[in-house]
Amino acid sequence: MEDQNYALPLSLDRIVAGLSHPKCADREAIHQHLYLLMVTHFDENRFDSGYGCALWEHDFSVLSQIKWKDLIRESLEEAIVRYEPRLGNPKIRVEVEEFEVLTKTNNYVRKRVGIEVKATIRRTNEPFVFFERIFISPLSIE
Repeated sequence: MEDQNYALPLSLDRIVAGLSHPKCADREAIHQHLYLLMVTHFDENRFDSGYGCALWEHDFSVLSQIKWKDLIRESLEEAIVRYEPRLGNPKIRVEVEEFEVLTKTNNYVRKRVGIEVKATIRRTNEPFVFFERIFISPLSIE
């Protein structure tokens, strides 16, 4: 069943024209889907308002970092269990880093979130590891 998944980004014009679309292996498709879950906020998918994760609901929350990380971890775990049936027993780790960016006119604090997912691919029982970092919450300090 390898290479039976459409690769991202989708080229709908190729599909509509009857041309073949690039395919990818299961492992890459799962990686792309986890990234999509991570960067999608709730209510963004008009067909399923629960698709996504709480990362974007709480990017400016005034929660302790431990509570915030637990909230994001739990949300991603629920999303993976619900929307990514190819993975079993997902374990999620969330890390947060803050960077101060200095420019001539402003100083910014950027928050970078790292998400690690360790799981098992159900079909092959192989270990699977996903790790991505994204920047959120650009705060300006005058």
